[in-house]
Amino acid sequence: MTKTELSFWSVARRPKYIGGFFIAVIAAVVFSLLGQWQLERSFTQEQSVAELNKVVSVEAMLDTSNVYIVQGRLQNGSPSYWLISNAFDADGKSVTVAIGQSDSLLKVEAARFELKNAVLAQAFMPIKGFWLPTEAPVAADREKPYLLNSLSIAQLINLYSPDKAITSYKDFFVARGLADSLGAKLNEIDAVLEPAASINWLTLFYAAEWVLFAGFAIFLWGRTVKDTLDRERLN
Repeated sequence: MTKTELSFWSVARRPKYIGGFFIAVIAAVVFSLLGQWQLERSFTQEQSVAELNKVVSVEAMLDTSNVYIVQGRLQNGSPSYWLISNAFDADGKSVTVAIGQSDSLLKVEAARFELKNAVLAQAFMPIKGFWLPTEAPVAADREKPYLLNSLSIAQLINLYSPDKAITSYKDFFVARGLADSLGAKLNEIDAVLEPAASINWLTLFYAAEWVLFAGFAIFLWGRTVKDTLDRERLN
């Protein structure tokens, strides 16, 4: 074969280089699979959804003088209103309790009126539910000061006790089993806290390395063919 007839693909079609190509492809596939495995391990959740939304019980006494409504909620994709109330645990620490929800503001307002005027025994009762994190404060409705636009513990503390400092839990408590205890039957609040994903940067680096190895396997085969081509042209 003359120099002019020599080309990259004429050399690559030789049996040993065809065999080398398949070996390089197999190596690239293996490296890619290892990279995918490392990539899947790079993004993990510190806690599962079940752990984050685990139902617990708190002993608290409702403070019916501080009952509010939070608007702008979403319940299965639909607008909703939450009824919330302050409560105190045995140590006098404030607990904001989300009692129930409805898509009707009138219904939640009726439940609020009922709860504020209810004669409840001043006793601590077990309340089952789960904790959710506080939100950033947003200004309340001017015409209806009890109608809030966010569930912010910092904002609520000032509403519960504007003249005297009180201690409070940093999160609010979504109750289970209180929604239907009022005459104006409310629905349970369907809120789920999604776990935050964490990144393992070392594992992510290893995943990138495997991808580079996969590319290098093909490059090495091509380089071998190119070196043979150059050598034969010189000879």
